[in-house]
Amino acid sequence: MRILLTNDDGIDAPGLGALYRAIRSLGEVHVIAPSKVQSATSHAVTFHRPVAVRPQRVTCPTTGESFEGLAVAGRPADCVKIGLAHLVKQPVDLVISGMNSGANVGINTIYSGTVAAAREAAFIGTPAIAVSLHIGDRKHIQWDVAAGHARRVIDQIVAAPLARHTLLNLNIPILDVHQPRGLKVVPVSTSPIIDTYHHTRDAEGGSLYHAADDFSFHETPDNTDVHALYDHFITLSPLHFDLTKHEALATWIKRVK
Repeated sequence: MRILLTNDDGIDAPGLGALYRAIRSLGEVHVIAPSKVQSATSHAVTFHRPVAVRPQRVTCPTTGESFEGLAVAGRPADCVKIGLAHLVKQPVDLVISGMNSGANVGINTIYSGTVAAAREAAFIGTPAIAVSLHIGDRKHIQWDVAAGHARRVIDQIVAAPLARHTLLNLNIPILDVHQPRGLKVVPVSTSPIIDTYHHTRDAEGGSLYHAADDFSFHETPDNTDVHALYDHFITLSPLHFDLTKHEALATWIKRVK
């Protein structure tokens, strides 16, 4: 199996390194990731400037293990677009994006660069999985344990052939104290986020609004990814990217001319 591994936290991110170590025995893994953090860039791509790509050796600070990758001075979606078109010379069987530092559930799947990288692959026709870890105590993040949980789910996913355009969103719950209670396949919650901003002033007296680091949802409906993740389950959600509301087409065809 030939895998393209990317993320939105940057090529040096510990989550990417942990996921690389967890999946490298699956086959031939090509690491092509942003040169710096690109969190919450969603599906932005670069059109108005050239995108630099440079080899980079990444070393795990705890184990000393290292691997070669390509650092892309662009967005997560750029990494996949350029990677599939030019950087990996043979066809890629699977794109994996992550492991993100922070959950990507509910409406966050729209903002997420991690999910966008996987979505770009699925657009093109390569099956893809976005992987994220819900973070609790940032001083004791169990990256390798979380990557092990992700690998066990990925093994189940790839046990049978994947259809082209398959897009899956995988989230691992907080691992500070307890291990996951199991795996649930659930839909994505549509509850909006409660937006919180910190207000300050700049040197000229203008207003500055800084988005808060943490967030919460207005609701956590049962049988959704948000509810299951908060209930300490690993969540898997199949996604799609057909933006047309097909049931409304006939209404609008009659209404406008």
